[in-house]
Amino acid sequence: MIILRDILINIILLFGLVFIISLTNSKIKLKNRLFDFIFGIVIGLITIFIMINAWQMATGVFFDTRTVMISVTALFFSPITSFIATLVAIAYRIYIGGPGVYAGVLSLITALGVGWVWKNYIQNKLKIHKYLQYYLFGILVHIFMLISQLAIPYPQNFEVIKNIGLIVLIFYPIATMILCIAIVNHEKSVTANILIEKSEKKYRSLIDNSKLGIIQFNSEGVIEIANQAFASILDAKKSDLINLDMLKLPNKQLVLRVKESLSGQISLYEGYYESSLTGKVFPTRVQFSPIFQEDKVIGGIGVVEDLTEQFKNQQQIRELTQLDNLTKLYNRASFDTFILNPDNMKELPIAIATFDINTFQIINTSFGYDVGNQVLVEIANQIKNITDDLDDVIPYRIGGDEFALIFTSANLDQANKITEKVKEQINQIDLFDFNVNMSYGIDYISDKGKSISETYNQALINMNSNKIYDGSSISIKTIDVIMATLFEKSKREKMHSERVSVIAREIAKIFELGTAFTNRVELAGRLHDIVKINIAEEILDKPARLNESERKKINKHPESGFRILSSVPEYLDIANIVLSHHERFDGHGYPKGVKGHNIPLESRIIAVADAFDAMTEQRTYRIPLTIEEAIEELKSNKASQFDPEVVDKFIIYMINNDINF
Repeated sequence: MIILRDILINIILLFGLVFIISLTNSKIKLKNRLFDFIFGIVIGLITIFIMINAWQMATGVFFDTRTVMISVTALFFSPITSFIATLVAIAYRIYIGGPGVYAGVLSLITALGVGWVWKNYIQNKLKIHKYLQYYLFGILVHIFMLISQLAIPYPQNFEVIKNIGLIVLIFYPIATMILCIAIVNHEKSVTANILIEKSEKKYRSLIDNSKLGIIQFNSEGVIEIANQAFASILDAKKSDLINLDMLKLPNKQLVLRVKESLSGQISLYEGYYESSLTGKVFPTRVQFSPIFQEDKVIGGIGVVEDLTEQFKNQQQIRELTQLDNLTKLYNRASFDTFILNPDNMKELPIAIATFDINTFQIINTSFGYDVGNQVLVEIANQIKNITDDLDDVIPYRIGGDEFALIFTSANLDQANKITEKVKEQINQIDLFDFNVNMSYGIDYISDKGKSISETYNQALINMNSNKIYDGSSISIKTIDVIMATLFEKSKREKMHSERVSVIAREIAKIFELGTAFTNRVELAGRLHDIVKINIAEEILDKPARLNESERKKINKHPESGFRILSSVPEYLDIANIVLSHHERFDGHGYPKGVKGHNIPLESRIIAVADAFDAMTEQRTYRIPLTIEEAIEELKSNKASQFDPEVVDKFIIYMINNDINF
């Protein structure tokens, strides 16, 4: 019983090795040589302590678990550690001395050797369970340990083997196996901790480097981890977010989502959120997911997205699809969506007012499309100034020069007043060289007796009726403004237009076709170059001959002049005259190549008057022709460029009246 007690004490002392290993909190194989040397000395000292607590069978013959310690050390530790530990143990055993010294030293050497051989040549080849492998290893070590006892002097050696053989082969392999298992479990624990540490570092790196806000909270809803992205989203400090109790936040919807995650559900919060820490309001999406441990929720993770940019992009997309790009009013698609949606009948009564710019085509053609766009923007600004504070009035741009107002839950008198105010405000615009004028029409629906579309169509009819009365006089005034602007722009053009008008009038009188004919020719002569308002002054007054590009711009003016004048019903005849005043009698003129008497007589008269004035006009790059020279030029181009009859009548008039231009 005393022997068994001593053996158990020795076996317990073996686990000092496990204790020392655990103090390092690292893997056995991750050491450097200095550590291996030092650790070898430590294991050697543990082995000495085991030997101090050995049981003594006879004087100088001691038994303990040193072979277990050294063999396991050789199996798991580096050769340096194993050799140093064995050397320390041998030194102590020699120091003790006695008849068993050779057997003791030999036992240590065989334990070291068996451990080293097993480690390098046997353990990887055995396809058996680890526990059984360690047990067999323990048996082999202690068979050699028993053989080493033969070094004790005879006959005492056989007596020793007889007394301890059975005990050694029963208990020592088991002790070896247990110690091996303890070391392996330590290794697994350290490996698991290393993996956990690496995983935590990766997890922390993932959280810290994520562009999304990430938080981790415990089962009480208290934030334990928050990354910088989350702090930046809230404009807060990370330190202020740690230990924040989300279950006490004022946003009840968000609190509900947190509670759902803590109950084991994945929940989503989406919408505007106001931070209780900073007061920042922003659109966000937060997904809360539970964290489980052994089927129990121990907390959760929140992934936070700042949707500010996304909402901004969506707003821009809405603007592109719903707003007019130029005026920023709602566009035609938005207007059609409203009037075609039967659900909007719930907004009754509804009034619709439509507006149309008078003479807008003349403005675009005469002053250019950039000026036309400026007009549209200014009109839109005036409309917005009046309607922005009115919740029940929606402004639209529904066409090139058309606008509309939709009044919901409308009062007809109020709608009429607002519509009239819009017209008056626009008519007072004084930012341009011409007057801006709009006609409008309005209609009203108070019950389901007609549709919103029918109401819109009636508003258009009313607008067009008003436009008949408004448009004509405005158009004529606009033509006058255009000519005044042209004459102010170029004095030479003014003098040229006036001379052509007088010459053409005098030629027309000779034809004796009546006062209306003469007046028509005179007016056409005055307006024949109206579109030159759109040509740069440096081209109009260029002191040299025009280049090819400049000539092309000039040659387009008959067609452009036609477009301007034809927009005014009273000037339709004049427009046709202006269109043809550069046609040639032989059909080689422009813009259409009309020939002979297919060219209006008025145009043929203006062609002669225009050419005569151009030939006799002073230019810096050429000397003007005399009247006689100009007449000769007209004669030489009879029947080719000019109508012979018109040239003859012009010459007769010039000779009979002796006019000096």
